[in-house]
Amino acid sequence: TRAMLQPELITYMYYNNIINHCHATSHSVRTCDNVTYPYTMDHACWTLISSDCYEHPSFAVFIKKEEKAPLGMMALIGDQKIEFIPMEANKIHIKMNDKDYDLTDNGVIFSPLDTTPVTNKVVHKFKFKIIRRKTSYVLDFFPQMMINYDGNSVQVLAGPHVKGQNC
Repeated sequence: TRAMLQPELITYMYYNNIINHCHATSHSVRTCDNVTYPYTMDHACWTLISSDCYEHPSFAVFIKKEEKAPLGMMALIGDQKIEFIPMEANKIHIKMNDKDYDLTDNGVIFSPLDTTPVTNKVVHKFKFKIIRRKTSYVLDFFPQMMINYDGNSVQVLAGPHVKGQNC
């Protein structure tokens, strides 16, 4: 079974630096060691912003400059590639392993352990899930990391067991 963290516990862990977190926009980057520096993304190449540094990494998160929004985002989770591609104002296209997915407001995509991803259907044994709330998306790969993305910024929250293992 998967234990669910209560929002109060996540908030406590966040503000007490138990959870690593980094934040990137098209103008600045806040690193996991709480240093913020200006950053100008003047190219359209994928740039690594977070990854675990184990011999066989379980995740990696990349950003790049897009034409229709400040940032595009890609995550690699095991052998899965998830891309968030801004299409127009407040519309983000999702591709998983080069297959297109449409996610409506308050929708969810589960990536089951042994089959193809499913939209708006609860799956109990899954590798990760993507949740949409209005114009924001959450990619939840519990307990390794969680990503908050809205086309303007990306925030990566890494689990406490990954602390000190981020690149």
